[in-house]
Amino acid sequence: MSSSSFNAEEHKKMLRSYFNGQGFQRWASIYGDDKLSSVRNTVRQGHAVMMDKAFDWLQELPKNATVLDAGCGTGLFSIRLAKAGYKVKSVDIASQMVEKAKTEAIKQGVQKKIEFEVNTIESVSGAYDAVVCFDVLIHYPAEGFAQAFRNLSSLTKGSVIFTYAPYNKILAFQHWIGGYFPKKERRTTIQMIRDEEMQKAMATAGMKVKNREKISWGFYHTMLMNASHK
Repeated sequence: MSSSSFNAEEHKKMLRSYFNGQGFQRWASIYGDDKLSSVRNTVRQGHAVMMDKAFDWLQELPKNATVLDAGCGTGLFSIRLAKAGYKVKSVDIASQMVEKAKTEAIKQGVQKKIEFEVNTIESVSGAYDAVVCFDVLIHYPAEGFAQAFRNLSSLTKGSVIFTYAPYNKILAFQHWIGGYFPKKERRTTIQMIRDEEMQKAMATAGMKVKNREKISWGFYHTMLMNASHK
């Protein structure tokens, strides 16, 4: 299969531009406490349900464990981890997201537990007790997904907990949030991953599925996956 169809640099440029621009406005309001339309409100609620489940899965970690939040957005999960006693590295491709996360961490008095960095999930480095990556890999086509997942898996001997969009022929996810917003507000394209592509990415990274849970809440649909080393 030719790999020329996926241009990693172009893809990063597109994501950086989106999440520093209209994506930032849109997600900052969903992750914050702005009053939302009923559609966006279900996205906020679904996202919260997903984070609760992921947080449960992380409970086996000892306090003071180090967690990488890859694609931290406005810092919601990073701050929650810091408050629970973990040491956190918060990374996002968009400097605006990182600045917002920093401001929130200071506001909530946990900035000393969090190290912030503007970087991509393909380039971030270090060694952590666990890695989380929420609503980020859904923007990566299979080949880019496999590259990014391989890097994230190499940064921990523990779990990688992440969300992705499983391929669904009937829905084809075209109405997954996107179709319900005016064009100017739409998110970047959701990239669905077929089962065989996921198995291949897992095998290449030397990972296996520990837990998985489908989260469906209004207009928020995702698969939450907990992967560990074989």
